[in-house]
Amino acid sequence: MFKLFKDSFRITNDCIILATPLIVFLSILGWYFSYAIHAIDTIPKLILGIITSLVMISGFVSAWLYMAKKTLAISKRVILFDKDRIKALYELVLSLPKGIGKLFLPILGAVIIYLSLYAAGATLITFIVDNYIGSSSLINLFDIDALFISSKELIEEINMLADNEQLAIVCWYASMLIFSTLISFFTVLWIPELVYTEKNPIKALYNSIIKLFTTLPKTLLLFLYIALLTVTISILNTLLMFNPFAFFLVLILYYYFLVYIIVLLFSYYEQNFI
Repeated sequence: MFKLFKDSFRITNDCIILATPLIVFLSILGWYFSYAIHAIDTIPKLILGIITSLVMISGFVSAWLYMAKKTLAISKRVILFDKDRIKALYELVLSLPKGIGKLFLPILGAVIIYLSLYAAGATLITFIVDNYIGSSSLINLFDIDALFISSKELIEEINMLADNEQLAIVCWYASMLIFSTLISFFTVLWIPELVYTEKNPIKALYNSIIKLFTTLPKTLLLFLYIALLTVTISILNTLLMFNPFAFFLVLILYYYFLVYIIVLLFSYYEQNFI
């Protein structure tokens, strides 16, 4: 496993072209969200915005993941001549529309299932905490207005709450963290299963959970390693976000990290299940 972790860095350097479409799409998505926040003022517009976001995200993810699969395959070839490099690059460019054709519906289904699971979990946790720990203002604290205030103002609002309400917020965050960790663990092989088998998302999820338990020690180690990298990147982002130059470096590291995680997951899947 540790050899896989180390080799994935080398493979990521060979597959760093994957960062280009990722950076472009995340920039476009950020611009769209900035526009949507100010433009959406009615329920029909909200529904249209949600559908547009789902289509955009599913379309890109399906194309990008299929490109990642092809890039990983090409990185294993020995390419000596420039004409072969041009041919390989052309093959990668063509893999983007092919990925949409092959994976759009499975990825769209997976995105909807992910969002539904998190929405159901958040609703259930909020209901339990609000009714059994005794914070009548818990739901109000997470309304839409809270999204537009600064972290300092949010902390000040929390400090003004009663002790039991502060306890409720701590319990809510802890419960959501545990819930998110469990969901992430049980779906850690879902994406590579979807990409390599091109099956419907429910069947792919079932098969990925079966494969997770058949290789539980190794897959658990893989998950813990990814979780450690995620926490490290999050801490760096929090500590350095107020320094523009340092934040730019962390942002580059974040894009590299995303490519590395996909390369690592796909390499692990190929090594154990193909």
